[in-house]
Amino acid sequence: MADLYFWRQFFILSTGLFNAVCVGFLLSFPSVLNPALLAPDTTDIRATPNQASWLAAVNGFTGMIGFLVLSPIMQIYGRKVVHICTNIPLIVGWVIFSLANSMEALFAARICQGFAMGSIYINSMIISEYSDAKRRGYFVIIKKVALAFGILMCHSSSLFWGWRQIAAFAAMLPTIALVMTYFWPESPHYLALKGRFEESEKSFVWLHGGSNMKELHLLLSSQINRSSTEAWYKPLFRKHFLKPCLIVAILTLLMNLCGKFYITVYVIQIMVELLGDKSLAIYSSMGVDLVTIGALTTSVFFIRRFKRRTILFSFGITIVVLMLIICLVIMLKVSDILGPALILLHNLLVNVGLIPVCFAIVSEVFPLEQKGCGSCVTGIAFTSLYTVSVKFTPVLLDNTGVEGMYGVYGVCIAVCLIVLYFIVPETKDRTLQDIENEFKGIKYDSDIKDEKI
Repeated sequence: MADLYFWRQFFILSTGLFNAVCVGFLLSFPSVLNPALLAPDTTDIRATPNQASWLAAVNGFTGMIGFLVLSPIMQIYGRKVVHICTNIPLIVGWVIFSLANSMEALFAARICQGFAMGSIYINSMIISEYSDAKRRGYFVIIKKVALAFGILMCHSSSLFWGWRQIAAFAAMLPTIALVMTYFWPESPHYLALKGRFEESEKSFVWLHGGSNMKELHLLLSSQINRSSTEAWYKPLFRKHFLKPCLIVAILTLLMNLCGKFYITVYVIQIMVELLGDKSLAIYSSMGVDLVTIGALTTSVFFIRRFKRRTILFSFGITIVVLMLIICLVIMLKVSDILGPALILLHNLLVNVGLIPVCFAIVSEVFPLEQKGCGSCVTGIAFTSLYTVSVKFTPVLLDNTGVEGMYGVYGVCIAVCLIVLYFIVPETKDRTLQDIENEFKGIKYDSDIKDEKI
């Protein structure tokens, strides 16, 4: 029967995979759209360089609003409802793109899709609640592989489709996710939070069976003993909420600095500057995407085998050193091919270790009662830093070159790692309730027996 519960959890994950592939299209779509808008011989919609850069970054601003709306929905109405709400703006945005005939329509589509940017983090939190503790890490990584696959599909489809056809195809992905969400059970964590303990037990047993009742006991007892008279805002100023907020903010900054998002958007521009050939740059971007997918697939092994802190700091230090080497190699013009090769290696290491472990930790650290507020904090941090990095990176490229960009970002990553060394807990193979108890200073009770509530 164990396989049955795996497949039930995988069904929840697979719904998120369609959403993740769509978000991959969303993140990489400017790399397809902007060259078409900026082409001097275009007979279609034409944009200035400033308009094109704002078009790439504008969804970050609406993403902040989206998180402010989606986070309360997740906490008040549940995980099923919020997942539906993240897919609707994606569908509407892609439909507008496929029918657009003006810059105003393009901005409207991008702004609309910005409201769904929260799905990048909210879906990871949802998957962590529905998954077994031993599967949670690699389930979150599989979702990242799907996102990278969406990026590859977007870049490769530009070889034979126009951007309107790509948008029409991408609209089908969140539509499928929307239909699949209807068949979900509600999260046992959400039901326990709302005091619906019998429903929570039924949902937990449907997902996990009866072999892990200790986790269910910890979940229900923590909510039964929770004070219902305390003002909702008071826990937001306590250490067990503020410390995860700091951890998530720094991890989000780290993911932006290491190149997860600005490489996705500007990889073709970076390769054109290094190689001087646009067609070669497009194929190089597809090579970067393939490396990303291979790296994220390989990362499942590291996430299952090694502790979170070990992965974070070993890969983090290696990446800092490599970024500084890239800076020197390009600045000293050692070789025309060595720079792009090192960038591919950097992308490989980032996606094998740093990005997966950051997403895994982010999905695990917030306490259940404040998960809605936590997702809001995470979203504001992500969307603001995403907007800054996407808007600032071309400025940095124009003024300092590729070498300056890697040098500046490498030093910033080193500072982030120093701070994280003192505040990040180990979370591998621990239940979400156990992690929450550590932040609250509650010792784990190993004497709790596996008994049915």
